[in-house]
Amino acid sequence: MRALDKAAYFNTIGYVPHPLQWVYHNSDARFRVAVCGRRFGKSTMAGKDIQPELFLPDKRFWIVGPTYDLGEKEFRVIWDDLIVNQQLGLDKRVKKAYNKRSGDMYIEFPWKSRIEVRSADHPENLVGERLDGVIVSEAAKHRVDTWERYLRPALADNRGWADFPTTPEGQNWLYRMWQLGQNPDVPEYASWRFPSWDNPAVYPEGEDDPEITLLKKTTIYEWFLQEIAADFTSFVGKIYPEFDETVHVRKTTYNPAWKNYIAFDWGFVNPLAAIEFQVDPQDNIYIWREHYVAYKTLEEHLNIMQGREQPPDYRIECTFGDAADPEAVAVVCQKFAACVAMPEAKTNWRQGVELVKTFLQTREIGKADEFGTPLEAPKLYVDHSCPNIIREFNNYRASKRPDQPTSATSPNNVSLKVDDHALDALRYGLMHVFELGAKHHLNETVSMADIRTDAQPFFTTGKTF
Repeated sequence: MRALDKAAYFNTIGYVPHPLQWVYHNSDARFRVAVCGRRFGKSTMAGKDIQPELFLPDKRFWIVGPTYDLGEKEFRVIWDDLIVNQQLGLDKRVKKAYNKRSGDMYIEFPWKSRIEVRSADHPENLVGERLDGVIVSEAAKHRVDTWERYLRPALADNRGWADFPTTPEGQNWLYRMWQLGQNPDVPEYASWRFPSWDNPAVYPEGEDDPEITLLKKTTIYEWFLQEIAADFTSFVGKIYPEFDETVHVRKTTYNPAWKNYIAFDWGFVNPLAAIEFQVDPQDNIYIWREHYVAYKTLEEHLNIMQGREQPPDYRIECTFGDAADPEAVAVVCQKFAACVAMPEAKTNWRQGVELVKTFLQTREIGKADEFGTPLEAPKLYVDHSCPNIIREFNNYRASKRPDQPTSATSPNNVSLKVDDHALDALRYGLMHVFELGAKHHLNETVSMADIRTDAQPFFTTGKTF
């Protein structure tokens, strides 16, 4: 039902779309792909667009995000209009919930229509429904299975529609959907690219706006193309293309049965990064905490880290640091916990990167979904509370711009000094545990013979706090 009088409804709720939002609102296509730069207003646009259809009887709609958090944005627009602002006097007439923590977010109307948020983190919750419409929030971050196996079949019975508001993520499956929208022979699809500067409320001078010019000059080239220009850049030079937030980022808590490690990358002007991770009996890595702070002495960093609230039975088995600063290694050993430093971890950059890649890669885990397709999982997970290493995984690349030469002084002739501090720390830690003779997690015994270190005089057994 795309033929509803949206203009009249928008006037009722006081919504004034900017010109490019109207292009989207005026489309009657069944499947609409809106690839947008940041601050274009895509969540507002999608959340407003669906609202007239909520007043039709016996309709069922979903907003599906890669996670509940990412699906919540469009729902918040609807909630604010219909529940908080009360332009239409509906609050006492609907059943409703808005709990981001539990993922319980829905509005059910007296005329038996309902809209709710679902998460693709739990694909088992995406089957068995007949839908009239779905907003696939941040669609490019979804796996293609979310659309093809779960959501597309749910729309078949009622000939339902789907909207895909998103920033791009390279030329993945969403790019193919966008191409369908550009094909005049496929009228069911419509697609657009809306750069950030198409929103005159944020960037009144368009592409020539001073803020856009500054972003272009001061950010990573590929990041600007993707996040601001809404370009399907392939992220040329990305070091870890295997990293996928929808796969690798999950709730990860401290387990006292597993050995716990901290890996350091020293810094002052640049941040000091300390990555805390555990290893389970199957050699899966769980990054559950980070410290990422600049302009403090090492003593101050360690005081902050020691002063944090610790989980029950908290213990540090060993720490790992950059051998370029033996004084820092000594301070950590004396004040904090055992610290191992080996120059191989710093100089063998490519070896370390390949090791991290092996943990990022997904592999079959011996189970199958309801369609008989083997399930896959990686061997490295990052907790949501570690935004800096997540950001670095997404942005870490060989060179800042394609026209810049690689560095002759960097390991393996690769320029690496953009967004690398947490990843350097992780690389040191994983190389020590898994490749340099220091694999001593779980029930294995730690001994000086197992660990080659430049800081042997300072080595002690693991500390508890």
